[in-house]
Amino acid sequence: MSFTLEMYRERQLNQALESRKLGGYFSKVISVHPLAGLFEPGESRFGAPVLTQLDEGHLFISGTVGVSRLLNWLPPLNLILAQARLISLMYRLGRDSRVDVIRIGDPYYLGLLGLVLAKLLSVPLTIRACFDYDLLFKTSRKAVFPKLFRFRFVEKWIERFVFPRCDLVAGANQNNLDYAIANGALRERGIIFRYGNLIHPAHFTGPETRGDIEQIRDELQLHGSFMLTICRLEKMKQPEQNLYALRELRRAGHDIGFVFIGDGALLNQLEQMAKEMGLSDAVIFAGNRPQEWIAAILPHAKVVLSPHMGRALTEACLAGVPIVAYDYDWQGEIIRGEETGELVPDGDWSQMANKAQRLLEDRSYAIGLGSAARRLALDMMSPGNLSQHEIQAYENLFRSRR
Repeated sequence: MSFTLEMYRERQLNQALESRKLGGYFSKVISVHPLAGLFEPGESRFGAPVLTQLDEGHLFISGTVGVSRLLNWLPPLNLILAQARLISLMYRLGRDSRVDVIRIGDPYYLGLLGLVLAKLLSVPLTIRACFDYDLLFKTSRKAVFPKLFRFRFVEKWIERFVFPRCDLVAGANQNNLDYAIANGALRERGIIFRYGNLIHPAHFTGPETRGDIEQIRDELQLHGSFMLTICRLEKMKQPEQNLYALRELRRAGHDIGFVFIGDGALLNQLEQMAKEMGLSDAVIFAGNRPQEWIAAILPHAKVVLSPHMGRALTEACLAGVPIVAYDYDWQGEIIRGEETGELVPDGDWSQMANKAQRLLEDRSYAIGLGSAARRLALDMMSPGNLSQHEIQAYENLFRSRR
């Protein structure tokens, strides 16, 4: 997995962890972040893996980046020793618990680690492909994990080594599944596990029941109408496109603000861009927020702009808010032009502004799109149905192995 336990807790993503049990289908789950030490301060980066018992059936393991600070003068050796210690621990826990399946969250380091464990324990290996990494590289022109592998061609070799060796390949959507198949996954082993059962229950409540946001407005000093987006402030998410669209709307006479929910390496750059564009008074960077806070503010946005949103796009649809999205990655699967939102060509911020202007000026049309988006999201992302779908996939996998 790629989120640390602290990240899950900070962002109220407990449902994503709880969903791994599939309503009790799996009596025990061991979640592992092998490199959690990268995100930890001081001495907690080193030493033995940290084990946290989330509940009776769920153990969380946080790996470190070194066995000792004394060895930090030779980081590669320190890291190798720490990871060897982690693998040994996972093997013993997997053997003693008689695990039935290993699941990985990406085909790179997690993929190689998962392959080793699956072979040692003689169990099937599954992967949930949650990104089209080729598309991300096209945007960023950088390796997905530059500190680990440095070059994209190395990652491509690992992809083509790992994907064909997975017994089940689950795309978070059709786009992500197509990416996996294009990079070696066997088509007959492909399936789609959508995000619905990972989403916080607050997002499934009726938008009209979520109350007012006066306290949030006071906290953010948010006055008047606003649009928003939810994303990591990283190049691959194209957050600057929102500023270009906002500038066009304000030039057209719309007195509207904008809220960025999320954090990342581009924060300072975006703040400077907003200043240079004369938008400082209109733009609020709210940072990472808990899910209940996000569920509360979403229905009050006039429009959501989505150059590239992942799970949060589903959350916006469930809020019944009108959306303008780029035709990028999986977004066209849920945002259907003039039906559940407005879909515009990737990178065309001028068209995004034009569509947003229509939604701001024709509120009856906008509300209709938002309502249709919620209906589709409730059907496509039904947690109960998706959990049963996953259970059946695992049953088929275990039956074929037997």
